[in-house]
Amino acid sequence: MTDTAEPLDPLRLPLIGERLIEASAGTGKTFTIAALYLRLLLGLGGEAAYPRAISVEELLVVTFTEAATEELRGRIRSNIHELRIACLRGESDNPLYSALLAEIADKDDAAKTLLLAERQMDEAAVFTIHGFCQRMLSLNAFESGMLFEQQLIEDESRLRYQACADFWRRHCYPLTRDIAAVIHDVWKGPRDLLKSLDRWLQGEAPQLKSPPAPNETLAERHQQIIARIDSLKQQWREQVGEIEGVLENSGLDRRKFNRGNQGKWMEKVNAWAQEETLSYQLPDALEKFAQSFLLERTKAGGEPPVHPCLAP
Repeated sequence: MTDTAEPLDPLRLPLIGERLIEASAGTGKTFTIAALYLRLLLGLGGEAAYPRAISVEELLVVTFTEAATEELRGRIRSNIHELRIACLRGESDNPLYSALLAEIADKDDAAKTLLLAERQMDEAAVFTIHGFCQRMLSLNAFESGMLFEQQLIEDESRLRYQACADFWRRHCYPLTRDIAAVIHDVWKGPRDLLKSLDRWLQGEAPQLKSPPAPNETLAERHQQIIARIDSLKQQWREQVGEIEGVLENSGLDRRKFNRGNQGKWMEKVNAWAQEETLSYQLPDALEKFAQSFLLERTKAGGEPPVHPCLAP
């Protein structure tokens, strides 16, 4: 293999050793592969030819997609048929076939070889990469430890939905109305659940920072979350006076955090803190008392408000 790129001539490309062909879309990759296939079948190319003619069962063509596989198989089959007819007629208007005919010494023998190849095309090894790998594993099932009957699944979406539907049926159907209502606020059904999980199912599995206990139920986790929200509400109710004092004595820029808005936000959070906790929904007004929000609205050089109830 040379280090520099060379113009490709499919009729003179050496067929011994490794050859790298780089080409962008629409530049004739299918045409080139089909032409090389003909050369290998008949041992054509002069000094650049393979040492002997190769049969269909000895040739492997691998590509990326099923569509490309079908296109290649069809093109190769068509080329074999048309070159066979050209051999019988002794001439062709097609520049590719004409050039190949000029190299064929015994056209009758070449026509017989091409007829046999045409009849074998249904068994030709033209695969996608994954299709070829599956074939090799199946042919060597004992050596690879593979099951004899396996189906290659190219689209996992149906299996993923089935897994989500099974999970929903096993874990969500038995839930009490209050827990089901909380889940329904986020996911209306298994399809919504799959949609939110799908990006995490691509590539390497994510690592959970705080995975639940193996035997933890949705009901137990729900109670834990409700208890945390209730605790937050209690802290707010008990310390709201202190919070107001901290805000008043801080270096807040009142042009960005005026007292009128502060009062409205306080009322909304106070009302929420008095309500029974039926969902995980936190009031938008609570974000106005986050430490990061307040820090952005503190005067330059001023003392930002700090209190345990003011979330980061």
